[in-house]
Amino acid sequence: MSSLPPLSETLTRQIVAAKRDHDAELVDRLAMGVFEGDPLADRLITSFKDLPGGAGWRMVDEALDNGPDAVAGAPPELADLVAPALQPPEWVDLDLVDAGANAYWRSGSLNLGLALMCGSLAYGYQSARLTRPLAATGRLEKMAPRRLQETSRWVAVATRPGGLRPGGEGVHATVRLRLVHALVRAHLLDMPDWDIGEWGVPISASDSLVTAIGGFMSMPMRALRDLGVRFSPAELEAMTHQWAWVASLMGVPDQLIPRSYEEACTTMDVALALNDGPNEDSPKLMRALLYHGTEFPLEQRLPRLARRPARALKARFIGGFARRWMDDEVADQLGVPNTRLTYLTPLLRPLTLTRELARASHLLGSDERIAQMEMALMEWIANARGGGSVETLEPSEAELEPVLSAA
Repeated sequence: MSSLPPLSETLTRQIVAAKRDHDAELVDRLAMGVFEGDPLADRLITSFKDLPGGAGWRMVDEALDNGPDAVAGAPPELADLVAPALQPPEWVDLDLVDAGANAYWRSGSLNLGLALMCGSLAYGYQSARLTRPLAATGRLEKMAPRRLQETSRWVAVATRPGGLRPGGEGVHATVRLRLVHALVRAHLLDMPDWDIGEWGVPISASDSLVTAIGGFMSMPMRALRDLGVRFSPAELEAMTHQWAWVASLMGVPDQLIPRSYEEACTTMDVALALNDGPNEDSPKLMRALLYHGTEFPLEQRLPRLARRPARALKARFIGGFARRWMDDEVADQLGVPNTRLTYLTPLLRPLTLTRELARASHLLGSDERIAQMEMALMEWIANARGGGSVETLEPSEAELEPVLSAA
């Protein structure tokens, strides 16, 4: 951005406090990233507004498959946006990205699902900056199951080995997600009550970084470690590289993207230090996650009178894991049930450790084979629940259903 609005008193205090414990230059980068959107994607979706329905998305897909020169009448912004996806930057090692994908999935779909749902999304609800775009549209509260299915399928596509290579399905889905974020950002910035000085740019560069690196990588790693999954240093570096490439495809500027697992953890510590905390909408979104975010098997087949207590039990089950992986004070603010089910994790850990021993002994085959089996299981579950592909919105539809935001 050419100029910044005056910083709010809250953010100013957070910056000063964060610099006492963290690198001042990193603090400044993340703080300024709160006011930076994605100018290239923003300009591209503006150029799509006058096109016939679906034409813009067809241009994007054609450019990603065959290059922008193959797209008749394409705006110049399209070539600039897809160029890194077609020819990744020099720092991207696609073999290392695939190694990260195998490590990510060999942890087990059940463990990964718990870590993402109860760790990552709950992690995001600690920050008003991350939840405000969701709350502004009300979509997660009203359509929690569909929202989570969409996110789950995007994660599955984006983290599939080979999916993030040029032309891969993960590249298509992530670039589309980047443009949907641009649609949401434009919609929210048009709202007269969006306070940039106080809240920053919606789905800012820093928000996208925190979502990709924190929400889908470093936070799940902590949860998976608690569940008993063990990763080697090489696997942690590979997964960091994988999600750094995802963050880049999502439009996060290079200067914000960490290059090592240690740097990723440090970056997320600074992000938490700059966290503005939950707001009044955060408990509503947490409740939607706990009660409606996912359906247990056979839940809809229960007698109507039994569904309410079944949902309450489900909320306590999910809440037990979510509370374990966040600060108790924040959990109370979000309305996460204080239940003895937080002790489920130690009971599950021996099962995970047994599986880890079997994996280390090669009884389950190679890590690549394990990852393929786990992804197949996750896909089968998603299809059984009626999950669709990552949705795409037309500019004219943004006000009707404008949110497909990560975490």
